[in-house]
Amino acid sequence: MPSDRIVIDHDDFDLACEVMQDATNLAVEARSTLPPEAIVEKPDGSVVTAVDVALQVLILSRLEEVFGVVPTIAEEDLHSIGGKPAAEAHCRRLLLDWGFEGGEAGIVRALSSGGLDGPTREVDYTWILDPIDGTQGYVDGDHWCPCLALLKRGEVVFAANGHPTVLGGMLLSGAKGEGSWWFPLAGGEFTRAEVSQQPLAAGETVRVVAPARATAGQVRARTAIGEVTGHPCTLVHSDSQAKYAHVIAGAADIAFSRRGGGPGKYVWDHAGAILLAREAGAWVGDTDGSDIDLSRGRRLDGSRAVICAARGLGPVIARELARRDVAEGFVAARGGA
Repeated sequence: MPSDRIVIDHDDFDLACEVMQDATNLAVEARSTLPPEAIVEKPDGSVVTAVDVALQVLILSRLEEVFGVVPTIAEEDLHSIGGKPAAEAHCRRLLLDWGFEGGEAGIVRALSSGGLDGPTREVDYTWILDPIDGTQGYVDGDHWCPCLALLKRGEVVFAANGHPTVLGGMLLSGAKGEGSWWFPLAGGEFTRAEVSQQPLAAGETVRVVAPARATAGQVRARTAIGEVTGHPCTLVHSDSQAKYAHVIAGAADIAFSRRGGGPGKYVWDHAGAILLAREAGAWVGDTDGSDIDLSRGRRLDGSRAVICAARGLGPVIARELARRDVAEGFVAARGGA
């Protein structure tokens, strides 16, 4: 065995949960005093804030204190708010208030450490971090969540997502084979997350997650997809990994993210929720029912969709999205059909 091989004690996962609980609560507090100049538009049209960047620095620094240096794929980097003096100043002020003692060198180190790219199947362990998934929701007062996952040779084995807007404010964490658990962000008792696969009753409404800023076309499409189940459909509006948390919490029945080249198609947008949903008993898969391949690097290049469903609805939604892929010319029909 190589002497530099990374070994992580899974008994320490509770310490990673504490890091994410603290980070989520700090982000909640920071949102109340977020100045407009600390919000930056990215080249792809999405937004990032000084809080995203400061949170990434804090989380990765604290994880390193506990687990040592671990290869990391993270959303933010030195360029996220680089060249925006007001945003950079707000980031430094937050870190000072939070007790970060790494100084400028520590900030650079943390933001430079999350750039791992390429396949992870041969990497012992890899952190996957999105300090604030759903930053637009964070700015707008909608759903958002700090998301952390751990891959072991390309397979997710641990996750901890902070959900301040779900069930009154919860941390959802889980490890492979050990279930998923809710824990109040304000402190309290753990409760097991359990997703029902009991079929919908005749005439019962199916609840499908749609983007918070859904267009009229997206509303029609999501409603039609839900109605394929044979039930009337209502939409639950949410973005980020919070959309999967709605299914896990029993507030929705179906959430999915389809193919595309824009935001939302990165490993940090799905990795944690995939484990958490499966450990809670949800159906999670691609349009052909296969597992989601998280081992290819930063992007989910091997998947056409990420589907999360309760109430036994996963297969019918997968078939419908596969049919739409053919109808929309994304893939050729098989066997000349």
